[in-house]
Amino acid sequence: MGERKSRASPKLNKDHSSSRKMSSSSSTTPTAAIVRCPASTLRRLRHLKDREVVTLFTPVVPHPPSTTLAKDMDPFEPLGRALPGLVRHVPYRLDIGMTETHRDHLSSAGAIFVVVCATENITSRNAGALEKQARFASDLQNKVQTSSDLANVPVVVLLVTNGAARYSHEEALKAFPVLVTCEDYTPRPLQGAVHRIFGK
Repeated sequence: MGERKSRASPKLNKDHSSSRKMSSSSSTTPTAAIVRCPASTLRRLRHLKDREVVTLFTPVVPHPPSTTLAKDMDPFEPLGRALPGLVRHVPYRLDIGMTETHRDHLSSAGAIFVVVCATENITSRNAGALEKQARFASDLQNKVQTSSDLANVPVVVLLVTNGAARYSHEEALKAFPVLVTCEDYTPRPLQGAVHRIFGK
């Protein structure tokens, strides 16, 4: 990916409070919000050590309609580039869910980001898209919570959602202690979400 970041291919074979806070590209159009995040988790994220790996799990989904990225580029690659430090980007497929490959990447993680993409262009094609991604995120979080080696590793769920269903999508993910939202997965909103989390 150009910097010190490793990225798996789509086939997975390569290597503070509870109040909502907004980030916006204009004063009237919010693009990113921290729905909930314990203050201790936010401090942990903002003070990651240089050698700690941020492991990024993203769904294999089509590009958003307004994309300007090359069609052969992963739509979440700009998110990986925006995250600080060492980033390992590992896609996951909705129809397969968590695999041993994903579990293997957890052991080296200093922080974990899981993207759940439920924008209208995705859910209109796949009515079960949100549920499948939520299951992946839940399986991953359960793995983290039951592993003593990962006890202090924060898990951030980034929900990309828009339209009338956005609040029901947030409600569907109420079990996750850390939830951040943005309304599109073009580069600017994704970068805005990173800036909101890391305060930069």
